[in-house]
Amino acid sequence: IALDPRHPDGYRALGGYYRLVLLTPDSAVEHYLKGLALAPTDPDLLGLLGVAEKALGRWEQALEHLRRGQGLDPRAAGISYALGNTLLWLRRYDEALPQLEHAVALEPSSLQWLEEKAMVFLARGDLAGARAVLDRPPPGVDRPSFVAYLATYWDLYWVLTPDQRALLKRVRPSAFDGDASYWALALAGAHEVDGDLRRAAAYGDSARAAFEQRRTAGTDDALSKVLLGVALAYMGRKDEAIRAGQRGVAMLPLSRDAVAGAYVQHQLARIYILVGEPDKALDQLEPLLRLP
Repeated sequence: IALDPRHPDGYRALGGYYRLVLLTPDSAVEHYLKGLALAPTDPDLLGLLGVAEKALGRWEQALEHLRRGQGLDPRAAGISYALGNTLLWLRRYDEALPQLEHAVALEPSSLQWLEEKAMVFLARGDLAGARAVLDRPPPGVDRPSFVAYLATYWDLYWVLTPDQRALLKRVRPSAFDGDASYWALALAGAHEVDGDLRRAAAYGDSARAAFEQRRTAGTDDALSKVLLGVALAYMGRKDEAIRAGQRGVAMLPLSRDAVAGAYVQHQLARIYILVGEPDKALDQLEPLLRLP
């Protein structure tokens, strides 16, 4: 920006830093708007603005800017995905699905687009439909990487078919980009679904060790904190699990980020379920059901 204050790319990049690194979507919106003041028909900036507005809970504004961006560039898969994702959060499933199908058609190798399409079916209560979408990996993606992705992002290990879960249990951390914490947490979930609580606890312990190693290395963000709580919950360490989950929610509350904060709060509900506190889980879920 200092080198060329009249070029929108500096504001685009700085907005991304605020949104993705500092998790301050309000500052991201400020910089995306500055970029748009210089390039009002830039579809990418309009899409990024919509994503940041969604994090602030400004759902209708997000839809408006995403639709404007799509109108300017109908072949931008990222904008179609973001629009479909926003409509999914708004529970407008019939509108969300065509947007996500369009994103998949534009970029058929995207795991993210395909998983989001499956989530529309899950939101409708159609497990068989979701599994049909996720029956095979997209082009260029091997099956171990495919099941690892699904078991990690949005925690869809429970959606996997028995054959896919069996494969998941055989994969190594390399399928998770070498991340032992997410590998172990995914396998804990797969074993829990299959009723093997002893192995779920063992993998929970492996995840705990990996997350604590992260903390020693200086990584102590809200997501790591709450997922440490999930790992402890699999181990049966109830009080520690709840404390870790509560600290994660305090670090990234809904008021700060309506999307990432909702995911963290969902993990606290998951902790309460695992440690046998269903009423407290409902206390966490009920505010999420009122979103947006």
